[in-house]
Amino acid sequence: MEAKRPLFTSGIQLALPNQQTVDYPSFKLVIVGDGGTGKTTFVKRHLTGEFEKKYEPTIGVEVHPLDFFTNCGKIRFYCWDTAGQEKFGGLRDGY
Repeated sequence: MEAKRPLFTSGIQLALPNQQTVDYPSFKLVIVGDGGTGKTTFVKRHLTGEFEKKYEPTIGVEVHPLDFFTNCGKIRFYCWDTAGQEKFGGLRDGY
């Protein structure tokens, strides 16, 4: 019989270097899509509440912690915002 994996992992396992660990459920969320589709804008909107109209392509990957309050308690998503443009895709593969 296969061992069941937990529904979530501790923040200690998913935190990045120089990131504060948390004592509530955390998840790694990789955001992928073509260049110019709004991946970075989506993350920035949740971080600051503002909508960025200027387009600047992401190079490689940017990781941002986003906390949400749910009816089951607080959770954190470590959002991995990946480069959508093909010329930066090679950097993405390393992550």
